[in-house]
Amino acid sequence: MSNLEIEWLGQAGFIYRFSNGMSVCVDPYLSYATSTGKTRERLLPVPVPASQVNADIVVTTHDHTDHFDEHTLRPMAERPQTLFVGPSSCRAHWIEMEMPTWRFLRLDRGESLEIAGVRLTALYAEHDSGSKRDAIGIVLECGGFRVYQTGDSEYTQPVLDAARDLRPDLMAVPINGRAGNMDHRQAALVTQAVQPGAVIPMHYGVFRHNNADPQDFVDACRELGIKARIIVAKAGSCFTL
Repeated sequence: MSNLEIEWLGQAGFIYRFSNGMSVCVDPYLSYATSTGKTRERLLPVPVPASQVNADIVVTTHDHTDHFDEHTLRPMAERPQTLFVGPSSCRAHWIEMEMPTWRFLRLDRGESLEIAGVRLTALYAEHDSGSKRDAIGIVLECGGFRVYQTGDSEYTQPVLDAARDLRPDLMAVPINGRAGNMDHRQAALVTQAVQPGAVIPMHYGVFRHNNADPQDFVDACRELGIKARIIVAKAGSCFTL
């Protein structure tokens, strides 16, 4: 039986390590940067330097600094075999950074890519992405595992329609309820619709002004009778499915 190792980097950042040796990092934010070029206080220190993250594929679901962070992506790009994937808005930002265009593969809603045995599919997310509105959720399939990370998203019918009955082995969902994201109750409703084997709340614990209590999500899931395993992760630590 193959295993999937997951490491939460805080906020919406995850590393998924599949049994075939491929590792996929989604939405890493490993700096103190803001969109204005200034720095900001973090409740959670950076758990690992970006230069030490060995990922074969890096997915950025949309063009906001805590998901597409130049100070994180440039050090990660020093690993020559790493490929970067995301929607058109993220690719445009990558080109503005004067980074090699061939290293960033466009993946917009409804599209799929396969890279070295990992299938990536972009789903609808209700969220801005820089000046555009093309944010995505991402489905990763490899080694018999299916992972669904919703990306930042509000709770809307198109989001439910895109992911209903997906039944992934693991789903990661935001719970902060601010800045274009669903709250813990809405995240529980999405969990009920998607029917994952396990679910992990995300997008909390890093910024004081945009925080949430994961126990509220746990309680909301229990009230709905959700049977999925609920994982409240510690940033920088790993768990296995």
